[in-house]
This record gives sequence, structure tokens and C-alpha cells, in this order.
Amino acid sequence: MNIPKMPPDAAFIIKNLEKHGYEGYIVGGCVRDCIMGIEPHDWDITTSASPMEVKSIFPHTFDSGIKHGTVTVLMGNTNYEVTTYRVDGKYADCRHPVEVKFTENLHEDLLRRDFTMNAIAYNMKDGYVDIFGGIEDIKNKIIRGVGEPSERFREDALRMLRAIRFASQLGFDIEENTKKALEENVDLISKISSERIREEICKLLISPYTNNIHLLWDTGLLKNISQSIHESIIGHEDEIIKQISNSGKIISVLFSALIQFVPENRLKNTLALFKFDTKTLKEINLLYSNKNTDIFSDEISVRKTASKLGARGAELLYKFKAAQNNNEALKALNTLKIILEKKQCIDIKSLSINGSDLKNIGISPGKKMGEILNYLLQLVLENPSLNSRDALLNEAEKYLRK
Repeated sequence: MNIPKMPPDAAFIIKNLEKHGYEGYIVGGCVRDCIMGIEPHDWDITTSASPMEVKSIFPHTFDSGIKHGTVTVLMGNTNYEVTTYRVDGKYADCRHPVEVKFTENLHEDLLRRDFTMNAIAYNMKDGYVDIFGGIEDIKNKIIRGVGEPSERFREDALRMLRAIRFASQLGFDIEENTKKALEENVDLISKISSERIREEICKLLISPYTNNIHLLWDTGLLKNISQSIHESIIGHEDEIIKQISNSGKIISVLFSALIQFVPENRLKNTLALFKFDTKTLKEINLLYSNKNTDIFSDEISVRKTASKLGARGAELLYKFKAAQNNNEALKALNTLKIILEKKQCIDIKSLSINGSDLKNIGISPGKKMGEILNYLLQLVLENPSLNSRDALLNEAEKYLRK
């Protein structure tokens, strides 16, 4: 079995805790990843020391979640969250415990965690501490709730979405009782904030095992997140999964694949549920608005598309269409790359003349000037060689004479 190769700073924290008479272990996702041979992104540490005791041992700390027992220890440029063993009280909102009680018992701390694969601790002295069979479940690629899975989901309803995300991220199956408990509690997802739901769905969409995304709607969870998306997917399930699997890791492209069949009159309210940032929301709306656009890969068509949607918008549209196995979109992507490398003009600001040049030949600022600039842009989109000051001034004068 893989032995965790902890960063020296994480190992130092654990040894220092032990030196002062406390227990210390890495725990959770980092241990799971080490067992699977995946390099962890974060190293979470759990300890029998209280938050104040942790702060007394390490000179550089800040309170990142001290109410729940978490102190962040700064080691050079890296932060490590060190959390005291705890037992959670009742969960009033299906997300956060009303109160927590600190304990010196590691087993009690592991019992509060979501899935067996995330309830394994490790240190150099004791090796793996695995009281729920998490190592065996990892070996068998099983996602199993710790203890009674219904209780875990009622404590924190986001765990249901996390179970499906882990299935798509790791290629695991959800154990039968855990899946049944999930299906019985799907209505509780309404208690979770839009932001947290959006984060989990985005992680789900970029996961490699896209064949497991169907769990999102098969379990009934999607229906309780968005009725509109759930209804729109019916009859398009395989098509959507295939497109998501071809879409790379651009969230706006992936989410557009998921919601592409939502009726237009329900789109605004549907997107409002997820509270995307302005940039991503704008990109999703652009892709939805142009989802039925025919794609042509010749240079003139690509320049005109880039002029209309912007270079970024054109790229996203071509990637969205390419994920549908549209060969013309793949060619258009390559054409767009060439156009941008040549720095060809695709917007008014890239023309070799501006309003001052037109003013010098007697054109006053206003509607007429805008009309002429747009006319010149169309000429350059058709023929990039015209994008020189003299040529464009000549064309502007010819336009005026007409």
C-alpha cells in the first residue's frame, strides 16, 4: 500500500504536536489520495490538542475556523489547517452543527466524517487508522457513508452532491444503502446555498468519469436543485453526457451543455439559481443564444463571427459545437487561431484609422461616423489587406461620394 509522502512542514507539525504530548494525524481527502497514488492538493491535520494549545505550540497561526476547532498554521509560504478532534452537535440547517464539542478521542472525530474513504487518519508512528474499512472501500472503488448514511446526509445535505461528484471524480460506485439513503433525502438539498451547489456541480462537470454524471438526475437530486434543467434533460441524457465528456474544462462550455435544452423563457430564472460570476454568466448566455448557429470555417466567416462575438466568444462557441462532434467547428477553431496569430482586424478598434482620421476629412462625430467605421470594418473582415490608413481613407471618401 502507498505510504503518504508528507511535505516536510506537515510532518514537522505532527512531530511537534507529539513532542508536546498531543496526537496528530493527516486526515481526510489527502489520506485517500495518498492511498490511491494521487498527489494531494491540501494536507489537513487533526489533533487532540485544543485550538489554544495549537496556537501556543506554533508561533505563526491565525484563526481560520476556531469556533469549529480549526487553526491555520503558517509554515513559510504554505498554510496548514490543524483541527481539534471534535464531536458535532445537532445540525439545525442540514449544513452546520449548532455546536461542537472537542474531544481527545480520534475515533469519535472520525465518526463524524462523511464517507469511509475520507475517515482514515495517518501518522508516521501509528500508520493508518481506519476504523470504518475505508481502505477496503477505496480498494473496491466504493463510496460508503460512515455509520448510518441517512444521518450523515441529514447532518449535511451537501454530502449527497459530494457523493455524486466523488463518483464522477474517482470512478467509484455509490454503495447501495448509501445510494438509497441519498434518494430518500434529496429534498434536503434545498437547504444548501446556491453557491455551494454551484461549486459542487462545476467540480462534477470537470470530472473525468462523466459516465457517472447520470446519478445527478437518476437519484432525483437534480430535480430538487432545478426542475427546469431536470425536465429539459429527459430524452437527451446520453447526448449531454457525451458532449460534457468532449468539452474540456471550461465551465461556461460545460454548463451550457447541461442547460442547452432549457426553454428560453425559463433560462434567466434557471441561471439565477446558481449565482455565477458576471463573466461566466455572460459566456453561458452567449453560448445559449448561439447554440443553433451554423458554423463555417472559412476565414471570412470566422472573422465575422469573431467580430460579432469577440475572439473569446467565438472560441467558446466553436468549442461548444466541437464537443457535439461538429467537424466544421474544429476547423473553425484552427482558422481562428491563425487569424489571431496574424493579428488580423476583427473589431473597429483594430482598424488602421480612427475617428480623428475621419474627422480630418470632414466627417463629424456621430451616427454618420459610426456608420462609416462599421462599413470599413466589414470591408476589412472580407479583405484584411485593406486594413491600412491610406486604403481605408480612400474607401471612406468613396463611401461619402456614394
